[in-house]
Amino acid sequence: MTGRLPSMRPQGRRVILGGAAKMAAGGAALLLTRGQAFAQTVPPGGRLAFNIIRHGSVIGQETLTFQQEGSRLTVFVDVSIRVTLAMIPVYRLHHHETESWEDGQLLSFAATTIKNGSHYYAQGWRNGSQFMARGSARPDTYVAPRNALPTSQWNHAMLNGPMINTQDGKLMHPVVTDLGPAGVKLADGSAIRANRYHVSGDLHFDTFFDDSLNWVGLSFPAPDGSVVTYQKL
Repeated sequence: MTGRLPSMRPQGRRVILGGAAKMAAGGAALLLTRGQAFAQTVPPGGRLAFNIIRHGSVIGQETLTFQQEGSRLTVFVDVSIRVTLAMIPVYRLHHHETESWEDGQLLSFAATTIKNGSHYYAQGWRNGSQFMARGSARPDTYVAPRNALPTSQWNHAMLNGPMINTQDGKLMHPVVTDLGPAGVKLADGSAIRANRYHVSGDLHFDTFFDDSLNWVGLSFPAPDGSVVTYQKL
């Protein structure tokens, strides 16, 4: 999700984190990229799901499914949003992405988005020591920076470098500030403690990870001044 309601998906972020990566706890599996201070966490049960909230109403849902087979990890991301005004649909979005990882290293990703009837795509793949990418906004294949990752939100490692926009393939360089502990509301009305990261520059949103590096929340301002939030199911 972006910090703008029309695109509905935050597409990138960057941060310099002090200290070593936190170790996973609570049954979550932690994968470390070889030779890099990156960490990704597979949630217990292999699934994450969020209600997407605006003006106190659910306007959509995002689900993430994780399939681990030995050292290979496949992640499926699905987003569906429908905004209505006086019972009339005024905004629709459907997004699907598949990521493939091996020993903590990104092998490839492919994403398609249908937004208000318009079609977009983004894809990336490893070619030897390089990672290639392209998409609707940048159809000519380019070499992505070594630490660039797709903007699928779930992976704490993406806080460490530039992002490849999973809607249109654009390379983005937002800035992320670690704001420390904060409370995050869940879909059942309860709240948990998490670490808050504020994104500015290319994008404007706050994302939240718990101490096990699980993604647990998101919020960003809409153009009308309302706030769109993700509440974990």
